[in-house]
Amino acid sequence: MSRPPASPLARPLAIGLALWAIALVAIEAQVISGRFVSEFHIYAEATWAWWRGTEIYEDGINGFLYLPSSAVLFTPWAYLPPLLGDALWRLSLLAVCWWGVARLCRLLAPADWQRVFGVALLAALPIGVVDLRGAQTEFLMLGLMLGGLADIAEGHWRRAAFLLVLAGAFKPQALALVLLAFALWPALRLHLALWLAAALVLPLAHWNPGYALGEYGQLVRKTMSSANPGGGVWHDFANGLATLGLPLDLTVQTAIRALAGVAVLVLARGTVSRLPAPRAGATVAALIVTYLLLFNPRTVLGHFGDMALVAGAFAGWEFHIRRNRTLGWMLVLLCFALTTHVWTRDLHLATTTWFKPLLACGFGLYVVVRWVPSLTDPTPTDSDTAGETLATQS
Repeated sequence: MSRPPASPLARPLAIGLALWAIALVAIEAQVISGRFVSEFHIYAEATWAWWRGTEIYEDGINGFLYLPSSAVLFTPWAYLPPLLGDALWRLSLLAVCWWGVARLCRLLAPADWQRVFGVALLAALPIGVVDLRGAQTEFLMLGLMLGGLADIAEGHWRRAAFLLVLAGAFKPQALALVLLAFALWPALRLHLALWLAAALVLPLAHWNPGYALGEYGQLVRKTMSSANPGGGVWHDFANGLATLGLPLDLTVQTAIRALAGVAVLVLARGTVSRLPAPRAGATVAALIVTYLLLFNPRTVLGHFGDMALVAGAFAGWEFHIRRNRTLGWMLVLLCFALTTHVWTRDLHLATTTWFKPLLACGFGLYVVVRWVPSLTDPTPTDSDTAGETLATQS
C-alpha cells in the first residue's frame, strides 16, 4: 500500500524545520568540541551568584544585564551539567521562538499558516543561526512576545499578560511591549499590573531578602552604565549615524528614542482601533520588533534574527495570501541582506553598524505603508478581504 503524498502546505515547513535542526546540531557539536563558547555561562554564573548571595552585576558595560527575576528563572538550566544545560537552553530558546512565530503565522493566515511559517524559517535561517549560536535570550523574548500578542488577538487576556511579563522578566527590553500593551488594551491592564508585581516580588523569595532588595539598586547602577555603551559594534540608529559621520549627543539620542516610542504608540493605536484583531496583533508585533532593533543602544548582530523571522512571515503572507511576489521577494532579499558580514571581509567592514539599521528602517517603512491603516486604508477593502479568503481556501 503506497503512502499518500505529503501535503504541499507542509513541504516548505518541513524543509525549514530540518535546516534549523541541522544548524542546531552543528552548533552543539562546536560547543562540545570546545571550539565555541556561548552566552550560557553568563546566565549560569549570575544564577549561581544569586543563590550564593554574592554580586551578580559586574562593573562596566558587559556581563549580566537583566532583572534579578531572570537569574531566578534561569535556575533549572544553570544547575544542569554545563554541556547538557547549554544544549537544553538553546533547544528551549528555539522551541519557544518557533511556537511564537507559528502563532504569528496563524494570525496572518489561519488556514495557510504552515506555508507562511515555512517561508519565515527559510528566510530567517542565515541570520537566525547567529543568535541561535550565541544562545542569548533574544529568541525566547521574541517567542513570548509573539505568543502574548496572539493571545491578545484571541481575547485570552490573563495568559497574554503572563506571557508579555514573562518576556520582560527574562529580558528587560520586552518591557517596552508591556508598556505599549498597557496603553493599547484596557482589558489587559489589571492582568499586566498583577503579573508585573509578581515578577518584581519573585526575587524577594531569596533566602536573604535584604540582599535581593539590594540587587535592585545594583541593577539601576548597571543599567545607567550599560545603557550608553559608547563606540563599538552596536547596530542601533545612533551608532549607525556615527559610523556615517553624523554623531549625535546622548541627549539628542534620548529625545529621538522617546519620540520614536510615541510614534509607535500612535501607529499602534490607529492599528488596533481600525483593523481586525489578528491583523492588528501582527502589525503591532512588526512595529515593536523594529523599534527594539533601531532604538536599543545595545543592538548586536544576532538580534536581527527577530526581524528576519517576522519579515519572513510577512513575506509568506505576501506570497501565499496576497499573491504579491514582488513584495514577497523583496522581504526575503531583505532577510538575506542581513548576512553581509559573512560575504567578504571588505563588505563586512564597509557595512558594519549602519547597513543593518538601514534594512530595519526599510522593513519598518514597509509595515507602516502596507499595514498601518492611518497611512493606508482605514479598514481592508472588500476586494482585499475576498482575495485573502480565496487565497486561504485554495
